[in-house]
Amino acid sequence: MNVIQENVPITMVRDNLEGIPSYDLPAGYSMRRYRPGDEQPWREIHLLADRYSTITPDLFSREFGVEELVLAERQFYLLDAAQQAIGTATAWYDDGSGSAAYGRVHWLAIVPDEQGRGLARPLMMAVCRRLRALGHDRAYLSTSTARIPAIHLYLRFGFIPKIEGARDVKVWRRLEREL
Repeated sequence: MNVIQENVPITMVRDNLEGIPSYDLPAGYSMRRYRPGDEQPWREIHLLADRYSTITPDLFSREFGVEELVLAERQFYLLDAAQQAIGTATAWYDDGSGSAAYGRVHWLAIVPDEQGRGLARPLMMAVCRRLRALGHDRAYLSTSTARIPAIHLYLRFGFIPKIEGARDVKVWRRLEREL
């Protein structure tokens, strides 16, 4: 089994949200939270950046609903010097996580032309700090084995594999060879 080629789903957790590393945005970039109408830039970012998910027109509303006040508290956008949205991530919650204490790092993406410029770390910092400010004690995220740069980022932020059985042990042992 080649976990990279098979793109196996994995979950990672961070047992607390203290001591989140600090990173500044590079010059010329800024960040803001959700504003009405951001559904379209969100979709455009993911269409460009996400090779592994099906980005449908209704995906945003299925994932986040339509509560603009909640989105304004939880969703971030990276902007380039022309104030165009080039990245996004959400400090979300998930009733299926088993505990209200868990926040969720959800749908982080940066358009390919902007990747590798030190943008993911400040975006991840903002999301993790926002989760803590909103009262979450810890966080989790879902990703997949084909997303090696993302896994490196999450490990740097103190997320660790969530191991729930023999399948997870096997997947992470094979994944460690790529990290």
